[in-house]
Formats: sequence, structure tokens, C-alpha cells
Amino acid sequence: MQSILTIALNDLKAVLRERGTRITLFAVPVIMTVFLGLALGGGSASIQMDVIRADPADPLAAKFVSLLRDEAGSQFIVCDLAAPSADQSGCNLSDLNSGTDLQTFANARVKASTSFAAITVPAGFGTDTLAGKSTTLTFTQQGGLNAPGIIQEKVNAVLTRMNGAILAARAVTTHAAPPADQQSAFFDSAYATADSIWASNPVVLDVQNNNHTSAASAGFGQSAPGIGEMFVMIGALGLATLFITERRNGTLQRLLTLPVPRWQLLAGKLLGRYLLGLLTFAIMIVVGTLFGVRWGDWPGVIVVVLVYTLAVTAMALAFSTMVRTQGQAAGLALLISLTLSPLGGAWWPLSIVPQWMQTVGRVSPIAWAQDAFSHLLYYGAHVPDILPQMAVLLLFAAVFFAIGITRFRYE
Repeated sequence: MQSILTIALNDLKAVLRERGTRITLFAVPVIMTVFLGLALGGGSASIQMDVIRADPADPLAAKFVSLLRDEAGSQFIVCDLAAPSADQSGCNLSDLNSGTDLQTFANARVKASTSFAAITVPAGFGTDTLAGKSTTLTFTQQGGLNAPGIIQEKVNAVLTRMNGAILAARAVTTHAAPPADQQSAFFDSAYATADSIWASNPVVLDVQNNNHTSAASAGFGQSAPGIGEMFVMIGALGLATLFITERRNGTLQRLLTLPVPRWQLLAGKLLGRYLLGLLTFAIMIVVGTLFGVRWGDWPGVIVVVLVYTLAVTAMALAFSTMVRTQGQAAGLALLISLTLSPLGGAWWPLSIVPQWMQTVGRVSPIAWAQDAFSHLLYYGAHVPDILPQMAVLLLFAAVFFAIGITRFRYE
């Protein structure tokens, strides 16, 4: 085992001595992580959303805004465009006047990424909803790719509460069957009672683990692991170029004359590339942490890093047996990395692409690693919760190792 470690460390030192490698595997991913994180919404101190109430006098629409603010919390700014004179710190509504079309104004703010989303509450919302008619709120989004999804979850939570109180009032009114001239007053009373009960939160969730990534750092929650996975793959696929160079220079043949079993020689080469991947990933984790990413369950993060890096190292071994020249190795390695990275969700969440692309993306190990990271960062997952994703990555590793070991030639 000492021979394996010695070979691995020597290879790692040789790689790190090359300035180009240090720039490619460490400086470039940091720069990409920062720019992509900011583009995905990670640079915002808070997430802003606009609400357009078509009928400013509708009490249920006003209640929707109030509940949305309560649900959103301090990391969100809910801007009520129907009441620009109210105290709405951070909304920047100075350009809004009485003659402005609110929908056009909100759409322009969303397009300019001033706001991440706009929710339109139609006229007659309160009357139609309480009368049992179906009403539709319009959700307009553009800008950061993670923030609109988080806002939509908040909106759905408010609508669930409002719908629950209304349905409860309808059920009570139907069951009680008051006289026709009393039905409206009875429904209003039942609704008020149901809404007050809901406001008291009879069932609450006591969250013990509160170190998840905040909404404000959601962009870096996507970019830090995604770019890390991409450059770990790029570094691993460089193994093919290493083998071709050492065969051409006779270095690999000379190593075969040492009193070391061949399998240990190959294991040392693979371990060196594996350690390089772990180092690259560690830097990305540090960068993400500096920009506010809360990784959640650290044992889970470590497991994902170790297993994903193992899978792409195995892929690199299999790849190295399929190329014969340095040109082939460099070109195909770049092609594979730049294809599997966006396909697997390293650049953007897979949830925003068509379903068929989400399905095809599963051929990339990155998709499974990103899925595991999403569970850890946003849903409080622990190691047992990400075992399915780890099992798939281990299957990737087993298949690629089997292909690589059976096809590998030492000379």
C-alpha cells in the first residue's frame, strides 16, 4: 500500500507543479462559480417579488399580500404595487404613479431582474373565491433560476392556507344547511372561524437543523457544487493524456521494471487523480461557504464528494483505454465534460429544462451528484436520504472500472 500512496503523491505533486493545471483546475472554477452564482441570484441580499392587486379594495386580495409577507419572512421583500405609498423598504417604487399600468410596470421589473417574480391577483378575486368560483393568479418569472421556484413555494403555501379555510367554511355551511337568507352570513362566520383557527397553527414544524442554504445564497448553492463537479470531471479525464504521454516517453515502461505489482502501479495513478479531484472539490466547497452556502449535513456532503469523485475517476480510466493520441484525449475530454456538465445540471437546475432533457441528463454522473446536493442543501437530507443517488454513482464506478481494467494496457 505504501507503493500506491507514493506513486499517487508523486503524480499529484507533478500535476500541481504545472501552472496551467493550477489555473485550469483551481482559478477558473472559482471565477466561474462566482459569476454563475451571481447570475443565478446568489448576489441578492434579499429576494424581491411584486404583487399586482387588480382591485385595491378587495379585502381578500389584501389578505393574500399580508399572508404572503408572513410566509416569506425577512429574506424576501413583498412589494404591493397597489399601495406604493405604504412603507415598503427596498421596493424602489418611486417611478410608480397613479397613471402607471401595474402589469406593464411589474413585467418590466421582472425582465430587468429588479424583481424575481410578479404575482397578479385578478379583479373579483375575493368575491369569486368566496362564492365558490375558480380563480387564477398569474405568476410571471424571469431572472435567477432558483429564486422564482422558492417564491412559488411561498405563494403555494399561502394559497393552501386560504383554500383550506374557504373549503372548511363551505363544508360547514353545506352540512349545517342554514336558511337561504342566512347562508351568506353563516358562510362568512364559518370562514372567519376557520381562518382564525388556521392562523393559530394547530400543527407546527419544529426545525432542529437550521443550517440550510438561505434563499439569498441559492445561486451559489447551484454553482458551487455544479462547477466543482464539472472541473473534477475535467481533471479526472486528464488521466488519459497522462497515460499517453508516459507511454510515449517510456516513463510507464520504466515504472514496470520496479519491484511493484502492475495493479499497484495502476492503483497509484488512479489514486493520484482521485486526490486531485478531492482537492478541487474542497476548494469549491470553501468558495461556496464564503458566499453563504450552508451545506447541511456534512457527513452527507463528504459522502457525495467521495463517491462522485470515485465515479468520474473510474470513467476517466475507461476513457483512457479508448483514445490513442494526445489530440484525441484532449479534444474528447473537453467534449465529454462540456456535454455532461450542462446535461447533468451543473450550470443550471434540471427542473427548468424540458422533461425529456431531464431524463437524458441522468446519463451524466453530475445529475445524480447534483440531486444529492439539492437534498442536502435545501431539504435537510442526511446520508440515508441520499443512498439511492450514491448507489447509482457506485454503479457508474463499478461499470467504468470493469471496462477500464479489462481494456487497460501498460505498454
